[in-house]
Amino acid sequence: MSVRWSTEDASVSLSFDVPGASRIELTDLVIDVNGTLTNRGELIAGVEPRLRRLGALCAIHLVSADTFGTLDRLASALHVTASRVSTGEEKRAYVARCGAAGCGVIGNGLNDAAALGAAALGVVVLGPEGASPRSLLAADLLCGSITDAFDLLLDPRALAATLRP
Repeated sequence: MSVRWSTEDASVSLSFDVPGASRIELTDLVIDVNGTLTNRGELIAGVEPRLRRLGALCAIHLVSADTFGTLDRLASALHVTASRVSTGEEKRAYVARCGAAGCGVIGNGLNDAAALGAAALGVVVLGPEGASPRSLLAADLLCGSITDAFDLLLDPRALAATLRP
């Protein structure tokens, strides 16, 4: 199994090989906010330090309909890009603009299903606000929390073991 963090060509990415499958190289990580990073608008404990570590490895993008009106504050505090998107089609199009082949998506809602399915790696989180069964079916991986999802991305060997066919 080959696992590496890549900084070739001045671009940063998370790259890993899954035995029996194709190499996955993520340059962008698109993350839903409500129900994924937050619980009813409040950042979930442990998210910030993990997100900072991931931000050193790939570009982080927050996407949200901003139901709780916290998107700008969160993006500023976390020093990441944020965009207001509401529908599943808008989220899928955002992933396409990032380059779906190099994009990971983490979400939990019904409007995340299309983006999860379009991405090179789709992770659905079953957090305190639940998860849509359609998103679960579209994803490559289910995690019990956002911190579990981040920890897997920060340990590509564990992620590769989970995704092994």
